[in-house]
Amino acid sequence: MKIFSENTNIGLRHLRAALTVMEEGSFSRAAQRLGVVPSALTETIRLLEAECGTAIFDRKTRPVRATDAGEAFLEGAQDLLDRFELSLTNLRQVGGLKRGRVAIGAAPSAVLTPLSGAITRFRADYPGIDVIIHDDVAERLADMVMNRTLDFALAGPGFESAELEGRKISEDPFGLVCHRDHPLARSPRPIVLADINPDDVIALDRQAGIARMLANFAELPPNLTVGRIKTFSTIAQLTLISRNAGVALLPQHAAKVIQSDDIVFRAIADFRLVRSLYLLTRSRSSPSPAAQRFINYLL
Repeated sequence: MKIFSENTNIGLRHLRAALTVMEEGSFSRAAQRLGVVPSALTETIRLLEAECGTAIFDRKTRPVRATDAGEAFLEGAQDLLDRFELSLTNLRQVGGLKRGRVAIGAAPSAVLTPLSGAITRFRADYPGIDVIIHDDVAERLADMVMNRTLDFALAGPGFESAELEGRKISEDPFGLVCHRDHPLARSPRPIVLADINPDDVIALDRQAGIARMLANFAELPPNLTVGRIKTFSTIAQLTLISRNAGVALLPQHAAKVIQSDDIVFRAIADFRLVRSLYLLTRSRSSPSPAAQRFINYLL
């Protein structure tokens, strides 16, 4: 809805002047309150009345009063100014990080590290900003960043688009994740791939980025990527491992997701695979002030 015609020179300054005259009942007092000379205020009201085609004030009364048409006009002008001031206040609060929201996508293993620490620090500094977390696989997170459902995302490899910019922020080495009572957890010597029983492996569904990395790693025996048990999330893998139901090949940060003392991460001497974590943002637009400030806590 257009508030003013494209051909008018009338703006908020004219409305404020008219409302001040109405409140003060005097051109001279209104001019003093507005910090202008009376002649300038008189000319402002004259232009407004000329635009409206009718008198807004009856200048013969003391104090000055609005005409019937002027009263109806000024009532609408007051509502307009109130809404403008509210919109301006809201905008200033968003720009000043007093209110707003940040929608963040994250691979499940990124929620604990580095996201949780950044959230704690950000919320302490900006308590009026809501933080929304959506955990998912890299491809879906990339799509949600591109369609503006998310402000940004923390994800592993798996995104390919000119609309996205990916900045590497950390590297996470793979290793063996097992229960603390598993023989390999207690082994005093370095672990090698040949030590892992393929029948003990809890595999991850191939749609997951971690599973694809393992499947595409030529040096890894294929029987260590299949497993007698298959899950669709690292949470399910780790839950089973915490009950000593098997072992898994996972990045080190992923092993900490459920924070169980029963879960042990062991490096594998002949297995050098690293998962990189990327900060995904839109390449053709800037993050909101709140999102950019949150990103600063991650870098």
